[in-house]
Amino acid sequence: MKTLLDIIEKKNQEFAQLPFFDYMKDESVEPRQKLAFAPVITPLALEFSELCKRVLREEPTTNKIQEMVNRHTHEEHFHWQWLLEDMEKMGMNYSMPFSDVVRFIWSDHTKVSRSMLPLFERYTYQADPIIKLVAIEVSEVTANVFFRATNPVAMQLQAMTGHEFRYFGMCHNHIENTHTLHTPASLQAIRDIEVPEEIRQQAMELIDVAFDYFAELVNEFLVYIKTHSYENQFGKAALSERALSAF
Repeated sequence: MKTLLDIIEKKNQEFAQLPFFDYMKDESVEPRQKLAFAPVITPLALEFSELCKRVLREEPTTNKIQEMVNRHTHEEHFHWQWLLEDMEKMGMNYSMPFSDVVRFIWSDHTKVSRSMLPLFERYTYQADPIIKLVAIEVSEVTANVFFRATNPVAMQLQAMTGHEFRYFGMCHNHIENTHTLHTPASLQAIRDIEVPEEIRQQAMELIDVAFDYFAELVNEFLVYIKTHSYENQFGKAALSERALSAF
């Protein structure tokens, strides 16, 4: 497994160089504007919970690797609740018709965000636990890059508002770095896993697909930030979607 982890780390270093992360460091941008993409990440946050509960988790099990996966899914599946809290504290908890909520969630603004579950399910449903573990590892390392970038922004907002932002801030960043999979014993156990050649090839494909997905995701966030002001209700974007051919 060590070889796969090395590949994941190399790709993660490339991921960290994407323009979205430079934007998060731009001190000339208002911190609330930096997090204006919060509505866009909502489908992914909810879908990741579903992925943990419906696809990655397999209980009961006697497989040691699957046990590690199961433990991680129980640690991860509730984080979307913090996102909703943060959005309310940022003034994004708008009252709007349900039809407009649906239009926003299924608009082009969230095209990448809402495709996480079907993409990862394709590779991990009833898959070898090693494949599930690889999916988790890619998700974890990219999440660490993401939350390291949003944490300083959340701390600025906390100083401005007096509110703690648990999803984008220190709480989530801390939790991501203290998962059971990140203990020294777990990390060593993962490195020592022997990966059959057939599984290794599947894992390599998943790594490529997953990193491509997360790169498209943060690019989607950046596009939204640059085209939507935090001062405007995100629901207004949904109203503009009425003309989409899908409706």
